Amino acid sequence: MKAPSSSRQSGFSLIEMIGVLAIIAILAVVIVPKVFATIGSSRVTSAVSSLNALASAAADFSGKYGTLPVTNANSRIDDLLLTSGYTDSRFTAKIGTPPANPAVAGATWTYAAGVWSAAGGASQAAQSRIICLASTAAAPSAANGANYQLDGATNLPTGARVLSAVMVNVTGAQARQISLLLDGDALSAADTVSADNAGKVAYAAPNGQGLTTVYVYLAQQ
Repeated sequence: MKAPSSSRQSGFSLIEMIGVLAIIAILAVVIVPKVFATIGSSRVTSAVSSLNALASAAADFSGKYGTLPVTNANSRIDDLLLTSGYTDSRFTAKIGTPPANPAVAGATWTYAAGVWSAAGGASQAAQSRIICLASTAAAPSAANGANYQLDGATNLPTGARVLSAVMVNVTGAQARQISLLLDGDALSAADTVSADNAGKVAYAAPNGQGLTTVYVYLAQQ
């Protein structure tokens, strides 16, 4: 007598396939944002680590040459530190606008008669960089690196030379994360859409695309 044949074919049924796809979709919704958040967090941490190294290099430079020179639109302190042998490369950050390739040439630094001076080059306004400015009394979020209220209320002494890092076109979320790392919650903006005027990190409210330029206090003279 012939055994009855099974009507079930090998493989998955449509219902089983839909179930598997649904599980994959749920896992993607849960896991993928966490992966991107972790990557973003590591980039912020890396940028902060680079800033600490550059602040140390600038301190070593000042120990030999004295006061840091003030930068203009074309010049940058990280180029000066590179030229003088205190660092191996320009400051770059994996957040914000990536550096142009090839890099936009900044002013050339030269040392003569005991003075460092910069000449030539093109605007660095679209580049993440290190700058040195004479401090003003403008609100930190509008001072573009020329003033900070380190305690949340008191301006820097007017006319002091302020060393700052600049990171261009950073998202509001990353800007606030930088502030939380360096200043803590008490001196950080309450959310990702507000300006930050307190502590070592200062920036204007993000624009319509959710981006802002972040200024980070490194030192003053």
